[in-house]
Amino acid sequence: MDGNPLKDRLARREPLFGGWCSTGTPFVAEVIALQGYDFIGLDAQHGLWSYDRLLSSMMALARTGAGIIVRMPSRDAAAAGRMLDAGAHGIIFPMIETADDAREAVEACRIHPDGRRSFGPVRASQSFGRDPIAVSEGVSCIVMIETALGVANVEAITAVPGIDCIYIGPGDLAITMGLPPGNDPIPGPHADGIERVRKVAEAHGIAVGMPCSTAASAITLAERGFSFLAVGADTWWLTERARTEAESLRAAGHLGS
Repeated sequence: MDGNPLKDRLARREPLFGGWCSTGTPFVAEVIALQGYDFIGLDAQHGLWSYDRLLSSMMALARTGAGIIVRMPSRDAAAAGRMLDAGAHGIIFPMIETADDAREAVEACRIHPDGRRSFGPVRASQSFGRDPIAVSEGVSCIVMIETALGVANVEAITAVPGIDCIYIGPGDLAITMGLPPGNDPIPGPHADGIERVRKVAEAHGIAVGMPCSTAASAITLAERGFSFLAVGADTWWLTERARTEAESLRAAGHLGS
């Protein structure tokens, strides 16, 4: 049993750098993990994943040593429990705006008496065994603050016991502030909100993270105290590489405009 490779490192707020997968392809997730990333984020909210492909990805990732994180479409406790039972080391819950939202997320990860997760670690038992305490406490509960309301309620959210990490969603946060979406902090209320979340989470001893467009931006954020950093995404990398090669062919007159 290997447990959760991220749990203790998140508790120490040690910088973790991950790859992000939206294409719904287990082989792509495996290839990215084999480059040495600390974790792989499987995006079941916006990505093209079915349950079968998520399960296949977790099986492929198990041999790589990378942490397996699934971002859920909602706070549905049954759906989150299914991902954890299949072997995810942690769950990201989107659109957390209040302490009640955060409490629901925690309870979806924890077994009685700390939560409402049903006990049945079918595949997860290979990592955590079958002791309910180990199964319950071993997984990472990651909640997303990605709206202006979430930022306003960050003190109440971070006061909820059982949160392992706050993951900031800069794109949706920008939209709720009337700004164009993107991964980089926008000077003004957007950047100020991101920094407020970081400081409050730090004061509560909770790791905080963000998606990053490049390794350089991830390193900069790590130097500022961010701990959980997803660098790029499979869709971005594929698109950028395909575009670069097509532009070279087009410049040489081998492709139409």
